[in-house]
Amino acid sequence: MLVSEVMTSPALSLPVSATLDDVVELLGGSGISAIPVVDEAGRCVGIVSEADVLRQPLPRDPRAHLWTTSATSGPSPSLDEVMTKDPTCVAPTDDCADVAALFARSGFKSMPVVDDDRLVGVVSRSDILRAMSVSSASLADAVSKAVTSVGMPERTVTVQSGHVVVTPTGDGLDDAVVAVVSTVPGVRSVRLG
Repeated sequence: MLVSEVMTSPALSLPVSATLDDVVELLGGSGISAIPVVDEAGRCVGIVSEADVLRQPLPRDPRAHLWTTSATSGPSPSLDEVMTKDPTCVAPTDDCADVAALFARSGFKSMPVVDDDRLVGVVSRSDILRAMSVSSASLADAVSKAVTSVGMPERTVTVQSGHVVVTPTGDGLDDAVVAVVSTVPGVRSVRLG
């Protein structure tokens, strides 16, 4: 699968001029864990996550302490002060297998998707997991459509939990069919059998 097949697009983003209050409102109300930050030209220049927000001092609740605390006030920090600059980004043409490995190594929950530094989407761990969790019946249908859409004769396939077995026909196209089937979103493995 390619990132472009699973990413969320268009992506929510905030301008560099936004404040921490803007981030809190957007992250708290949207169910996402990070938001790309873009400049005036739409280039991804940073990312701000829940962790970045939680690193900022929160007002203390006097009920939890034996002494009273003074109220905190002041302007909300700008995103430029809070965001992670030069974020790790991926391209729409990147392989989801590579992105999944990057998620596993880094601990990131989501990453901006950029094309020539311009934000075109966001891909998350859950986007990749959702693509992998296609029902066997739906995946068998998608595999059949993919094979016939490139002008190959329909094949007998069995699908179990994303693993596809293609019945060989000996017509010289078996390897090509395997290659086509391996590009279908949700296919975790494919073999002749």
